[in-house]
Order: sequence, then C-alpha cells, then structure tokens
Amino acid sequence: MHFITTIISIFLALNTALGSPGDDLYAFMDCVYQCEQITCYDNQYHIFQQQHAEELLAQGQYLDYYNPTWQFTPMPLPWHLRLLGWTCESNCDYQCQRVITAERRKNNEEIYQFHGKWPFWRIGGVQELTSVLMSLGNFYVNYRYGFVKISKVLRDKSVPPRLKQQYLNAFLSCIVTMAAWIASTVFHTRDYRMTEHLDYYLAGATVMSGFHVLGSRLFELYRSDRKVYRWAFSSLCLLAYAYHLQKLIRDWSYTYNMRANICIGMCQNLFYCLVVYNLYSKYYWVEQQEKGKVNTNHLQYIDFKRIILPSFFSRSAKLYTLYPLLLCTIVLCGMSLEIIDFPPILWDLVDAHSLWHLVTIIPAYMGWYDWLLWDVNENIWPDIQQEDEKEKKNKTKKED
Repeated sequence: MHFITTIISIFLALNTALGSPGDDLYAFMDCVYQCEQITCYDNQYHIFQQQHAEELLAQGQYLDYYNPTWQFTPMPLPWHLRLLGWTCESNCDYQCQRVITAERRKNNEEIYQFHGKWPFWRIGGVQELTSVLMSLGNFYVNYRYGFVKISKVLRDKSVPPRLKQQYLNAFLSCIVTMAAWIASTVFHTRDYRMTEHLDYYLAGATVMSGFHVLGSRLFELYRSDRKVYRWAFSSLCLLAYAYHLQKLIRDWSYTYNMRANICIGMCQNLFYCLVVYNLYSKYYWVEQQEKGKVNTNHLQYIDFKRIILPSFFSRSAKLYTLYPLLLCTIVLCGMSLEIIDFPPILWDLVDAHSLWHLVTIIPAYMGWYDWLLWDVNENIWPDIQQEDEKEKKNKTKKED
C-alpha cells in the first residue's frame, strides 16, 4: 500500500534533481543578485550607478542591472524565519521567485519551477504548507488507526503470546511508516540536503518493511516449521536495506534509488495480489463446501463509518478479502495528480503533490489496518491453532 506513495514521491524528487527552467531566467538571476547586494551585503551599488551613470558609460564600465520596482525584506530576518534556517541569501532566492512569478503572471507568461519546486507562498517560514499538513494527516491516520489499535492488542494480557507475535510485523511497519511521514513533513517544511536524504532513507525503509510484511504473510512464515525461513527472510531484508543505505550514503543517486524502490515495490505488489487471491480462494471454497453459507467473521472488525461501499464488503468475508485491492486502485488513480502536475493554486498553496498526499490518507483512514487485524485474527491465528493441534496429536501418538 505504501509502496505506491513512496515511488511517486521519489519520482517527483527525481524530476526536482534534473533542474528547472526558472533557474536560468536572466530576470531571476538579476533579481537574486540585486537582493543580495542590497540586503545581504549592504552594497548600495544602485545609488552610485544612478549618480554616475553617464560617467560610467562613457568609461565603458558595466552597469549592474537594477530594477527599482523590486522591493526586498530588510535585515535582520524575523525570528521565525531564522528559527527554520532561513538566511539572507535563501530569503532573497525565495523573494525573487515570488517577484518573477508575479511578473510572469501579469504578462500572461508560463509559470516556471525554481530548483525543482513551484514558487509556493511561504507561510511562517514553511515552504510547502499544504504538503506539510497532508503529511501530518498521513502520520495521524497511521498513528490513530494503526499504531494505537495494534498497541492495544499487544498490551492486552488476555491475548496469547503467539498471537501477539503475528502483529509485530505490521506494528514495526506502522512505526516505520509514521517515521517516514514525519521525515516528509520536515522535508516539505524546509528543503535541505539533510532533510531530503532523511526522507529518502525512510521512504526506502517503508518499501522494505511492506515487502517484509507481505512476504512473511504470503509464504506463511508464521508457522513453527518455517522458523528457519522466517529468520532467513528477515535477515535478507535487513541486509538488503543496509546495502541500499550504505550505497546511497557513499554515492547519492536518484536513478539508483528509483530503480531499487521500484524493484522491491513490484515484488511487494505481486505478493499483495497473491495474498488476496489465496484468501479469496479459501473463502470461495468454504462457501462451496457449506452450500452457500456466508461467512461474516469480518463484521466485528469493520467500522461502517470508515469503509468504502459498506453494503458490498459487509456481505461476506469472501468479498472483504478484496478490499485492499480497492484501496490500491484509489491510490493508483491518485497517481494521475503527479502525472498532470500543475502550478500551485489557491493563493499558491496547493499543488498536485499536496493533493497526492491527501489521497494517500485514504487507505489508513478507510480501513487498511482494520483489514490487517481481521486477517491476523481470522486467518493466521486459526492456522496456527490447527498446527498446534496437529503437533499435540502427533506427540500423543508417539507416546502411545
């Protein structure tokens, strides 16, 4: 589920790394130079030029460009900007993005990106306020409907220890996902090399943790007779992520990062489809054997206020097995927001990427973790109990 979110974010950052046409505008470069000279270096060169313009031109000296209509924030910067790491130079860059964009809009010219980002309206020192709010929204729904629910089960003393173990994979994946959304929040607040790298590292961890959860589920590594395979698979995932991390640290590459995440993500999605197929087949044959008797063991896990098409998915557990596919489809449709990227709207606060983050709130809010709880309790746990009963019977036979 989180793989699609991560890949699109990485794809957007790859485009960022390739540069933007706004960076090469002469007007933008002139504006930045003028702002820095006047506000950062207190070089009132424009006054000298105005006073001695004819003399300088006669001597063949170059006159630095000066536009008296451009107004810049005087130093020192307000405390809230300095708190978020804004300097005089970076503030000039931001101000000139806004100045040049306003001029281009006035002249009905195309709006350009600068440094791979749209010229958003900065509020309180935050570069991309809407993306920050949407990232926090993603953090909240994963915390509220994932972390809190699973923590409650893990703290419940009445839950058998072996059942609790089956929640650990999902619990760790939830923690990694929340950490990734915090990193996304920080990155959209202030775009530094460090915040960008942290965002990427945790995005990769999210993809790998999802791969581990679904791989463990598909191959039924929760079974006691597959303990060796379980440890081997977990170790393989950890080693793969450690290799990925050190490779990025030694040689930062957007292309490699994209390919690595797509490779693992494609495997993850394949696992996803196979898990759903296996569960649907299981409930289909159970209904056939019981002559159409409908299994509704999922109803106690459904919150009808937070499920899409409740009249359909509440009919039977067989249909409920398909619910993750609907959530994935919604997220896939949201990908079009990144493909048809457009300049920010609504006072330059909302762009396609922030709307994309809004779409990614849907899975966790609309019952993704509810489905996981149902799967563990109603599908994995009965398998474990049957396995334990078989082992007890075999031991009894041997003793007899």
